[in-house]
Amino acid sequence: MKVPMRWLQELVATDRSAEEIAERLTLAGLEVESIERIGAHWDKIYVGVVEKIEPHPNADRLVLATVDAGAHRLTVVTGAPNIAVGQKVALALAGATLYDGHSAEPRLITLKPATIRGVRSEGMVCSEKELGLSEEHEGILVLDPDAPVGIPLRDYLGDEILELSITPNRVDAYSIVGIAREVAALTNSPLRLPELAPIQVSVDPTLATVEASDLCHRFVGIALEGIRVAPSPWWLRRRLQLVGLRPINNVVDVTNYVMIEWGQPQHAFDRSRLRGGRLIVRRARPGEEIETLDHVRRPLNPDMLVIADAERPVGIAGVMGGLESEISDETTDVLLETANFDMLSIRRTARTLRLRTEASARFERGLDPNLCWPAAQRAVQLLSVLVPTCRVVAMVDHYPVPRRPWQIRFPRSEIPRLLGVDYPDERVISVFESLGLSVERGWDNGRSVWLVTVPTYRSDITIPADLVEEAARVIGYDTIPERLPVGQTVPVEIDPELRLVRQIQNGLVAAGLHEVITYPMVDDQALMALTPSGDRLPERIGFFIRPTQEFVRARNPIRPEWSIMRPSMLPTLLRNAAEQLKFNEAVAIFETGKVYLPRQRDELPDERRVVGCLLAGLATPRDLYQDERPVDYFDLKGILETILPRIGVADVAFCALTHPTLQPGRSAEIRARGRPIGVLGEVLVTVTERFGIPPQTRVVVAEIDIPAILEIGLAPISVRPVSRYQPVDQDFAIVVDESVPAADVAAAIRAAAGPLATEIRLFDVYRGPAIPPGKKSLAFRVIFSAPDRPLSEEELQRLRERIEQQVRRRVKGEFRR
Repeated sequence: MKVPMRWLQELVATDRSAEEIAERLTLAGLEVESIERIGAHWDKIYVGVVEKIEPHPNADRLVLATVDAGAHRLTVVTGAPNIAVGQKVALALAGATLYDGHSAEPRLITLKPATIRGVRSEGMVCSEKELGLSEEHEGILVLDPDAPVGIPLRDYLGDEILELSITPNRVDAYSIVGIAREVAALTNSPLRLPELAPIQVSVDPTLATVEASDLCHRFVGIALEGIRVAPSPWWLRRRLQLVGLRPINNVVDVTNYVMIEWGQPQHAFDRSRLRGGRLIVRRARPGEEIETLDHVRRPLNPDMLVIADAERPVGIAGVMGGLESEISDETTDVLLETANFDMLSIRRTARTLRLRTEASARFERGLDPNLCWPAAQRAVQLLSVLVPTCRVVAMVDHYPVPRRPWQIRFPRSEIPRLLGVDYPDERVISVFESLGLSVERGWDNGRSVWLVTVPTYRSDITIPADLVEEAARVIGYDTIPERLPVGQTVPVEIDPELRLVRQIQNGLVAAGLHEVITYPMVDDQALMALTPSGDRLPERIGFFIRPTQEFVRARNPIRPEWSIMRPSMLPTLLRNAAEQLKFNEAVAIFETGKVYLPRQRDELPDERRVVGCLLAGLATPRDLYQDERPVDYFDLKGILETILPRIGVADVAFCALTHPTLQPGRSAEIRARGRPIGVLGEVLVTVTERFGIPPQTRVVVAEIDIPAILEIGLAPISVRPVSRYQPVDQDFAIVVDESVPAADVAAAIRAAAGPLATEIRLFDVYRGPAIPPGKKSLAFRVIFSAPDRPLSEEELQRLRERIEQQVRRRVKGEFRR
């Protein structure tokens, strides 16, 4: 909101500078974002009067104007079509800084003496564009007849504009009067409200009818006759321009002026163009349309409030008027509307129509209905000055439920209790009264309790704490002493679930995976695609058994097809991988987020935090001697086998699993201490193809349920020192039955080697010549290390013998020699 200082100083008698007022307003909660100085570059520009006009001897379209500016009297060459003797104008001398009137972009130039068609001109009379006031440059700026001749134009026309950011709860400050109230209270200066015209005419109920009283809390209609539409005087046009509004004519300009001054929007209708000569406030009817003042035809719906005549809408209530009833040069009879509309209705209408105006911006914040009458009086007063022939002939005021001031029981001890500092009673009462609040002192059980009456325009003051805030901000927050907080800090406890998620995230990043964040919504087709046939929902959705209830659906999805809150990470991860594989040969991603499982009817869904992992395309070689190859089940299994024990998930095992989305023999249920915590496996090709992944690309996924891990409990993490002695690598090729899991073989090796085996890794699975049918060869690399000594060849030989015995006894395996 823009507030010109000259306008403000008419209402508040203060000699404070714009900088001081901006600082006090900002410290009091009304932030002044900037100060614009109008006329800051107006050096050598004065108010002058045109004394004489003579034709140019060498040009038909130019004249010689003699201008008297007190100490400066010049004859200048001008081609302005509107120049006349006796006008007050802006005279610029040589050396003045002006805007280039012929440049499309704002560009400052220095005025120099010039010879124009043989006549020397030492200055010029200025247009509004050359002064930087507007884009008007067809004629010169004509000042008011009362402009004092000879004074610098900066002193007469210059101004300082405060640009304020008004918070939504302070609609009372969204006006010049509202800011004036604040400045008067902050500077302890007298407040002078604008002059209001008394309206004493008969009430004519037929002027307006309110059919939607739930959306229109008050409607004031004033019928005026004898109107003569003409351009507004300079001072009125200038003030509207300073606040960013375009002058139109005297009637419309008055309604805009009152809106800026009082904060109450108004609209003037040409009564002769209203069918029936009256207004009806109602909801729009199905199929109705209106052409608004911006020449756009807009469809209406029954949720919108309109101002209508006897036959059709003539305005969108609180937003914009209609073109068919606008004020024109032929208007003589006016019906002035000053109303108060429901804030939520106006907000919905403005958003639906994508039409936000100065009026709707004020109504959306919740205006005071008691503002309608003084705003109507102010408009009548201004019109009577601008159009002496106008007269009020009738009025109507529909106000079925008047808003009354309310009272707040205010314990006096609240100020020191909330602020930690107290002020004298007289000072606090003075502040309240300067803000329009009245105070009645009283006592209750020996305590000082005040009864504070709040005016209706301060809708933000409803509880005692609000009154404490008013006292503090007006007296000054800087009066509150600085004190260190006293008390005992409470240790911050990180949520166990979030701590576990962070540990898993760190481990997956260290393993080379990249975190992604996907939308938590999927469509029906994505869920159906998780089965080989694709024509029914799978029995299992990722880790979770498909519920018997309907999936959780969003009422307002981001996209129409994304209607289901995901019950698994798999669809969103597969969708993300399909996009990445268009540009990358290898994809290694994970996501930590929530899945949404339905519960019984009318119950909120079970939001479970899960970790989803996906590897696709080529695997990253583990060493320089390995070639590029597709990812497989064991790549992701090895990552999980490394990460889970390190974060305290004990007794991790991978058990064979039949899953509708995963390859048989390449899928497993992840268990910890015998209880399931997730699934792992290679996705069926028929499933990946439905997500747009090429059939030759392998995709391995895993989904882990975080709450399931926490229910089992985490084991304490043991830390052991790293041996300073050289470790020894040993490879073992063991032939076992096809049905024997590699994990059982690894467990047999670990049981035999004990703590000396610091790492056991499966690096090859072989089937082929030299291996009997029904058998497979598993190649393990075992790293041996002792913390206190180097291992001798005798110890290693004994370890190999024990490992061979354990493997033969536990899994019936034979070593390949």
